[in-house]
This record gives sequence, structure tokens and C-alpha cells, in this order.
Amino acid sequence: MSGIEDELARLTPAPAPEALWDRIRSGRAAAPRRPRLTFRDAGILAAAALLLGILGFMLVAPVAEEPAPAQGEETSKLLEALRTYPHRIVTESFRDGNWELYVQNADGSNPVNLTKTPDLDELYPKVSPDGTKICFACDEGKDEAKVRNLYVMNMDGTERRKIATNGREPCWKADGTAVAYLPGEFEKFTYSDIATKGLRIYDLATGRTREHPNAAIHHLYTLNWSPDGKWFVATVHGGMGFKHGILALEAEGNGVFDLKLGGCRPDLSPDGKRIAWGNGDFAIGIADLDFSTGTPRALNPRNAVESKDPMETYHVDWSPDGKYVAFSYGPKFKKKSLKGLLPEFPGVEAPDWNLCVADASKKNVWVALTTDGKSNKEPDWAPAGAGK
Repeated sequence: MSGIEDELARLTPAPAPEALWDRIRSGRAAAPRRPRLTFRDAGILAAAALLLGILGFMLVAPVAEEPAPAQGEETSKLLEALRTYPHRIVTESFRDGNWELYVQNADGSNPVNLTKTPDLDELYPKVSPDGTKICFACDEGKDEAKVRNLYVMNMDGTERRKIATNGREPCWKADGTAVAYLPGEFEKFTYSDIATKGLRIYDLATGRTREHPNAAIHHLYTLNWSPDGKWFVATVHGGMGFKHGILALEAEGNGVFDLKLGGCRPDLSPDGKRIAWGNGDFAIGIADLDFSTGTPRALNPRNAVESKDPMETYHVDWSPDGKYVAFSYGPKFKKKSLKGLLPEFPGVEAPDWNLCVADASKKNVWVALTTDGKSNKEPDWAPAGAGK
């Protein structure tokens, strides 16, 4: 065949199948044709259905409001008020390879190193109610010889004297005549904040130390002494029959009461009528305190500050007039292993943690006073007029 004939033969339709001829001869109608979908066709249809669903949800669902931004006007007013606020703040900070105590103005300006001891680590400052003295912890020695001791010094860092060996978590009596503290549970050094057993009271005038009458005190930390001298308030963790909580303890008796506040590290307001504490890792809580009935109660809890994971809030402290709370703020520790320890523990580094102050009467109106992230922790207000 010629080339044209070959091409025509190639184009000749194939004969119809016999089943088709049978249907034509019988006169039956053809069965409905069902389209065949490929995987590509199915994918396109599924994507189209998803898109239609999303569009439909956007049209009928209410639009969620984004979280309110920081109240710029409120925080600006707070910072302006702090610039002229007469009281100062003492804090621990890890700035030059060791822990030192610094005092600074309420707005974070003019920081001054009070301790200047490159071979020692000063921690956990607590200013006396009249603002003339500071009691604090100091980690001394190296390796197996390391021990945490307690000291008292003048507000300007002079006349430093030791008041306890292997002591922790000190606090002042309201009249400034005594310091209460928690003895270390073990002779071997540990950073763990719950490693305490008992409660002791040191008299500054006589230099004598006495034991609290309740011999069952165990695993307390963040000790507070109420302004009327009748109560101690502290966190308990795995001791005295409690898993974890904030307790009120009789200062001269065996009474122990659970304040039923979730969280830890409480601080009593100067008038003893309110308590602030770490309400979990991401909030600073405030509640009213009632000691009038003989059974201490915390009432009307609310949050003054709220943050989000991983930014934690800790170490709250009331200002002398009860208007503000200072606190530590920073991320969870993630740069190296802590071997079971946490950045909120005294003496444990906390990179990117800074000192902040919040308006205690509002919610989330606060400012950062430091920005260097040098493990700025454990703030404590210093009343004006002393030690400048």
C-alpha cells in the first residue's frame, strides 16, 4: 500500500464490541455513564471543598479579638510616677561572674553595687522595715566546702556581720529588732530552696538565737513575718503533711493553716492586709488577708500581672506604701542543664531575667526597670530616707 493508504488504514475505527450490537438490536436504553475520577481530579475537588468551608466559616463565625496591646498611656504614667517615687529597690544580680547586691532607684536608674565581693555570692536581700539595714544570704567556700550563711549590714553596705551559719530565707520582725530564718536541712550544700528544717529567730541586740516552738516545721521557703508579729507566712513543699501550698503559722505557737492559694513565694503588704504571690509560673496574684478570726484566710484573689509561656513571673515584693509590686520576669532556663534546679532558685543563674514594677491596683500595667538580663532577681523595696 501507498503511504496515504497506510495512513487511512491506521485511522480506520476499531470494530464496535458485540455487547454494543446486542443492545442496539434489543432496543435497550444505555446505562447511565459514570465518570471516572483520577487522583488529580479528587485532589482538586478536595481542595475546593476545603476552601469553600474556610470561606463559609469566615463569613458566619464571629471575628476573634486579638489580645489588647500593652496600655501605652498607663505604663507611661507608671514610669513617670516611678521617676519621682522616693523608695528604692535592692536586688541580687549576676553581672560580673558572681552574685552581688545592687540598690537602684524605683525607675531602675542609678544602680549601685553594695557588696563588691568577687569571691562571694550575695543573695536574697531583705531590707529592714525602717530602711536602715539589709539581711541577706551569702554563699561562701568552694565545692564540698560551700555553705550558705546569713548576714546583716547597713543599707550602704557597711558594718557587715554574720548572724547564722547554714541559714536561708531570712525576714525581719516589724520593729527591726530580730531576723527570723530557716536553717538548712543538710550540712552538704544544695541550691534547692525547699532544703530547710525548723525556724529560728535571731535577736540583733543580744546576738542570741532561739528555736520556734513548732518542731515539725519542715521544707518551708520564702518566709514572711506579719506586721503585728503574730504570724509567719511561707511556702511549703513536701513537708508537714502538705504536698505544696502557702501556709500561715503562729509565731509563738503550733498552729498551722493552709491559705489555699495555688502557687508559691508569698509576700505580705506592709499593713498585713494583703498578700502577693507567684500564682503559678505566669502570674502575680494578689489577695486580701484576714487574721481577725484566729483562722487566717486569703480572700478575693486576683492577678496583677499575667504573662505567657515561656516568660515567667516570680519574686514579688510590696512597695512601702502598698501601691506597687516589684517582681522578676524572664524566660524558662534553656541554655544549659540545671540538674533539677530552676532559675527562680536563689543562686541559680537566670539569663534574660529582669526587674519589673507593676501597679498593684490594676492588671498588666507594669514596666521593666532593667534590660541587661543579668539574672536580676529577688527585688526588695527599701523605704526612703535611710542609707543613701
